[in-house]
Amino acid sequence: MPGTNEAWGWHPRTLVVDNYDSYTYNLVALLTDAARAHYSSFGGSGEASIEETERRAQEHIIVIRNDEYSWETVRDSILPHVDNVVISPGPGTPARREDVGVGRDIIAHTQRDGHPVLGVCLGHQMIAHEYGAKVDQSVVPVHGQTSSIDVLDDSCLFHGIPSGFCAVRYHSLTVTHMSSSLRVLARAAGTVEHAGRVVASTDIMGIRHNTLPLWGVQFHPESVCSEHGPRLLANFAQLTRMAVGRLHVLRIPPHVQSMSVQARDQRVWERTPTEPRFSLVARRVELHGVVDAGARVFAHVHSSDWAPVWLDGSDNSGMSVLASSAHAATVRYSVHSQQVRVVRATGPGTEDTLYVQTLSEPFWTWMQRTVDATRCVDSVGPAFRCGWIGHFAYEMKDDGSDDRESESAVDAQLTFVDRCVVVEPDCAWVLALVRRAVDVEHEWLDQACGFASTAEAEAWVHGQTQRVREALGVDVPDPEPLHVQMRPLMDRATYLDAIRTAQQLIAQGESYEICLTNEFQGLIAPGQMSARQAYLRMRQNNPAPFGAFIWDSSNQSGILSCSPERFQRTRVDSETEIEMKPIKGTSRREPRPFLSNEYDEWREEDERRKQELLSSVKERAENLMIVDLIRHDLNTISHSVRVERLMHIESFARVHQMVTTVRARSCAGVVECLAHCFPPGSMTGAPKTRTTQIISQLENRRRGVYSGVLGYFSTHGRSDWAVVIRTAVVADGRMSVGTGGALTILSEPKAEWAEVETKLHATMADSVSP
Repeated sequence: MPGTNEAWGWHPRTLVVDNYDSYTYNLVALLTDAARAHYSSFGGSGEASIEETERRAQEHIIVIRNDEYSWETVRDSILPHVDNVVISPGPGTPARREDVGVGRDIIAHTQRDGHPVLGVCLGHQMIAHEYGAKVDQSVVPVHGQTSSIDVLDDSCLFHGIPSGFCAVRYHSLTVTHMSSSLRVLARAAGTVEHAGRVVASTDIMGIRHNTLPLWGVQFHPESVCSEHGPRLLANFAQLTRMAVGRLHVLRIPPHVQSMSVQARDQRVWERTPTEPRFSLVARRVELHGVVDAGARVFAHVHSSDWAPVWLDGSDNSGMSVLASSAHAATVRYSVHSQQVRVVRATGPGTEDTLYVQTLSEPFWTWMQRTVDATRCVDSVGPAFRCGWIGHFAYEMKDDGSDDRESESAVDAQLTFVDRCVVVEPDCAWVLALVRRAVDVEHEWLDQACGFASTAEAEAWVHGQTQRVREALGVDVPDPEPLHVQMRPLMDRATYLDAIRTAQQLIAQGESYEICLTNEFQGLIAPGQMSARQAYLRMRQNNPAPFGAFIWDSSNQSGILSCSPERFQRTRVDSETEIEMKPIKGTSRREPRPFLSNEYDEWREEDERRKQELLSSVKERAENLMIVDLIRHDLNTISHSVRVERLMHIESFARVHQMVTTVRARSCAGVVECLAHCFPPGSMTGAPKTRTTQIISQLENRRRGVYSGVLGYFSTHGRSDWAVVIRTAVVADGRMSVGTGGALTILSEPKAEWAEVETKLHATMADSVSP
């Protein structure tokens, strides 16, 4: 029989129905791990066997969204080729058809064809609703908190799982009254935090149908903080085996696999190998203990630069890049027009157009091919060895969708840096690229990228090295205080109303967490020099690992960033190693005192605030929600996602932050990795799709650069991107600063406004807000 191989044993083929949730692929990862473990026990060892095991594991799972195929298509073309169905969590209510899609039909169809179904969260509520139970708003909504789960019946889904295990809950709706056709398998026990109080919670956590193969769990077995998720899914596989009654081994046929979200995504990101286009000329300069070398190079080498580009590790923990977009190729893209334009700045406010195209594909895929076409041969040097520096605005979330912004704007801008200075803690590098290959598709690169010969590159490196050495002896004067009267677009009362509206939507099940933001604006003297002084003052008050000063000469605007948050860093060897470090949870920090007799008291208070942040149920819930979201994003492209440091405190000059480190490995390209995780979950909330729609309604403005990402793609395969927070954008004599916070059901509106002001002052310590 085609597709059978009894030697590999039987394992269920699963259809996962995604309700547009931001945790679905964590469930998929659990299912894939179970299939991988099953087939590895049959496949032996060796590289070929490992590859075969991975292939078979992938062939046993298909993911579709709840509205992309009609019920008739799912019934006739997909269900005959799977053994069971998992229906994911998601926003909304089981009573609203547009929230549940074909999942409702699959549950109802179980009466006729007997496909076992496991519903998680919303999927659980859908089963209850379909078979006569009442689903209503919970008296105690719970998001991102862990509860003890009492197992009342361990004969099926909870077999072998001890009563009292811990599981994470994300739900505002709950099954309040059961029907006679359903049975309760588990309930919550113990207490949760709600409205500033600790209250008891006994919500139904697990159900089954009395006669049909239908099971549901209200908690999230796939969360990083839930226990026994793999065992629960193993039990579901065994229940499927008993219900299906056939033991011959089948895989999902290729024509059905091609209908999955994963297959369509692979087609979008197909890549053709290209030869390296550049070679690198590099010279190392020892710093000999010179402090803040980046600022010295900026002040001396770029003092008259009309288009400076500075990625600034101003806390001295990492790397700084100093370059210029003058006479360099810059890519600009508008989501609204879907037009990509490549220009070369020829002077302040003047530029030549090198390339224009209206894309029929997402800009992300175009940019991946462009990054692939600008690779450098293997070389020795720092983490950045020339490449693309720039930003992706928050509105890039809509690229390739039908929800594109009506306003025309530059939503992505990246400059190809073919010569630069890179400053590390103990040395500086002077780098330049030399062209060595040409391809027809990217012919415009040869007009503005790289030196034509090694001799030209070496001459530039020699001259720039001399200037860098001179700069190391230059003292940088302290910048003058910058007093800007900052006024919010949403005043305090309006913002508090928006918070309450957001919490009502969370209580209705529309979101787990909503990252609401505001924008503060003030007047500043126009031109680059005042922006420079403003940035130098910002970095003095709030040194950060991901600072940046980027001046766009074409429209006399600049990005001034002191971001503490890494979004995503990648490193490429045989695979792509990915690191993400979401920040959720903020506490104000007082400046360290100058007087020694005040230090002990300050340190004691500083430590108290850190511990208060670390133990806050609300802050930990916010962080966990984003960690699980990031795991989901990475699981769309990775086969090994791991949380390495969960909820630790990192301290900066003005704030303490709760940070988690997540790592993964993938075969995806660096742009693909960024695109699959964009926009930053720490700036949206979860689930992303529904929550960003809610944000648009509540904020009613473009976020622009704020909430997007800023960083680089290096020519040797590395990348590093920061979340654009603690950032001022300057244009036409106006300065704007975005700030906000994550809202959950536990948020207290007045405290949230205080957090907004804390973050504003962390960005602009000299600013005044009414």
